[in-house]
Amino acid sequence: MAGKLCIADQYAWSDGICGSDHTDDRIGGENDEEKKYGLVQAFKLLVKNKYYMMICGTYILQQLYSAMIGAGIYYCTWVLKNKNLFGVFAWAVNIPLIIALIFTPTLVGKWKGMYKLNKRGYILATIARALVIVAGYMGSVPLMMLFTAVAALGQGPWQGDMNAVIAECSEYTYLTQGKRVDGTMYSCTSLGIKIGGGIGTAIVGWLLEISGYVGTNATQPASAITMLQVMYLWLPFVFEILITILLSKMNVEAANEKLRREKGIE
Repeated sequence: MAGKLCIADQYAWSDGICGSDHTDDRIGGENDEEKKYGLVQAFKLLVKNKYYMMICGTYILQQLYSAMIGAGIYYCTWVLKNKNLFGVFAWAVNIPLIIALIFTPTLVGKWKGMYKLNKRGYILATIARALVIVAGYMGSVPLMMLFTAVAALGQGPWQGDMNAVIAECSEYTYLTQGKRVDGTMYSCTSLGIKIGGGIGTAIVGWLLEISGYVGTNATQPASAITMLQVMYLWLPFVFEILITILLSKMNVEAANEKLRREKGIE
């Protein structure tokens, strides 16, 4: 029951945030055409959808980003010399993110879609993470927190409308291949989260080991300190750039509108 409610909420959020004129089609007629597909057939349907692949790639990069931000506990302990700052940085992320989530539906309506909002939000986040690097080497914790908050603010819209983008992605599969895979797509999209989460955790451990980090030591070698700076300052910036590139190509709303016009679907 919880899974059904979750998917129902995703559809409600999707239709509300997109302001879709095709809600009746999904609920009334087209949804009745959704069938259960075998693993191989479902996989073929998904990988033929370039937007689905972009979403999975974005999810993987987000999890890698989160893993590096989570490694901030080591950065705060050994570089900033105050492990309690990690909790403060967490607030600097969460509060702006919540604010962005609140205003995302309004901004989507104002900008007539999710594409521009998501792309511009991540451009802002990428610039902010670059400034976090500058502030980090300056040794200015207040500036690091400020730019961390700005980055989170830019990431917020995608966090708020990603389910709606998945719904548009599923619509793209229907319009191009004539098959409904809504439930399958929602389930399989979490694959990116699982893959990214597993890889991210492993990479953190590998990088720390390679750098010569030993948690029980009273001090850490210069190689470990340098690696912590790479992990917490540079890698999140790199992942932000890659996510921005993917989001800049993820204009599935426009692709769907073009397909509807070509098919004469109002």
